[in-house]
Amino acid sequence: MENEADNGERKKRPGYLTAYANHAGITKTAAAEQLKRVGIDYFTPFDFEEADRLRLAARHADRAKFAKPIYVQSGENPLGEDAGDDSQGVSEDPALAQSQRKKEEFRAKLVELEYEERVGTLVRKDDIEKELFRVGRLVRDAVLNVPSRLAGILAAESDQRKVHDLLEKELRQALEALAVEDKPGDDDGGEEGA
Repeated sequence: MENEADNGERKKRPGYLTAYANHAGITKTAAAEQLKRVGIDYFTPFDFEEADRLRLAARHADRAKFAKPIYVQSGENPLGEDAGDDSQGVSEDPALAQSQRKKEEFRAKLVELEYEERVGTLVRKDDIEKELFRVGRLVRDAVLNVPSRLAGILAAESDQRKVHDLLEKELRQALEALAVEDKPGDDDGGEEGA
């Protein structure tokens, strides 16, 4: 008997939730959760338009401009703004606009760097470092070889002026050999004239 009374009570329950779910185009469960979230008692009569407005306002304020409303009938704009201009809302957010601007600037810089590298005005850092190391090693070797070539000659020489001239001549020859060797297109054939 109690079951019959419970069934009778259920049948007497008002159909506001079902009617609102049909109005909003959502399931009864979703309607119940959303109405409860905005504080509407769906067991008593309530204004559907007010419920729609409260549901819309309950969405996160910052995301309201960018989120696609999922509870609105097609052709209806929940924000009450001009429905034809969707792109205007996106550009109003300064953080998003700044992020997009930075992204575009970064892309432009990458394209510019790629172009300069292909043209030859931009060289890779590791290539420069390798070349600098090679040239530095050549200079070091040339300068460190001077004492071994001049040691015997300078040991016998007592005139300071002659020692200076010999050192200067050897260092100059070493550096000129580097300059001739480092010229592009020269296949070590330039040392004959030195």
